[in-house]
Amino acid sequence: MGWIGATILGLTVGIAANAVGSHGQRQTIINLIIGPLGALGGQLGFGFAGPAIAGMTLLPVVSGAIILIVIGTLVFQTLQPQ
Repeated sequence: MGWIGATILGLTVGIAANAVGSHGQRQTIINLIIGPLGALGGQLGFGFAGPAIAGMTLLPVVSGAIILIVIGTLVFQTLQPQ
């Protein structure tokens, strides 16, 4: 049941990343896909650390989503033609 909350929180982090930066539509779609994947990866990899709410741990979920969004943004900007 914690994976549902982690997915929703990862989607929220992806939406917040889109609100902060000025990206094109392709980057928006990438953030909305990568955010939940990073959150689930953080939950699976480091789900034992930090405070838990609704069956998920906040610190690994948020940090996993943020780290994967930053990596995805850097890769997208590198591959994008100038």
